[in-house]
Amino acid sequence: MSSKSDKDEDNIMQSLTGVRLFQNDKVDLYHITPRKKHFIRSHQGFDQLSTTFQSISHNVPSSVKESWYHHGIQKKLRRKIKAGQLNIDGLLDLHGQTQHQATQELESFMLYAINSQARFLLIIHGKGFNSQSEAVLRPLVQHWLSEQNMVLAYCPAQPKDGGSGASYAYLKSQ
Repeated sequence: MSSKSDKDEDNIMQSLTGVRLFQNDKVDLYHITPRKKHFIRSHQGFDQLSTTFQSISHNVPSSVKESWYHHGIQKKLRRKIKAGQLNIDGLLDLHGQTQHQATQELESFMLYAINSQARFLLIIHGKGFNSQSEAVLRPLVQHWLSEQNMVLAYCPAQPKDGGSGASYAYLKSQ
């Protein structure tokens, strides 16, 4: 009986030629792969408006929606936008700018994002801690985004991307 088991073992070992043993057979379930981020670094050179933007007055209404989703966006995509799980195609930082400067910068950035076919943007506007009374740029950015036709959704960013001091914007595809 032992000779038969030895023969079987030899046959198994012959069939396993070329197979190597794993050095480590454990899988790290908690390893998070970093998101691929493509940032639009420079957006100068796109001053000609091929896309028309809704102009915005600097008198922002007192009640501005902090998030909005187009009715055609599916629930799964809505959850991904809200959770910030999409690849960020563009980043704009408006810290320390006046309303007028921020509006011009935002229009220029959006034009560049549309021309480079970016879909998911991160706009950092700050929380308004340095303002005299309350946040100035956050409601301005949210109101401006709500007025634009090419914006399908916007919402506050996740804490890892700036929390309430930043907003995600999801654009139409071109």
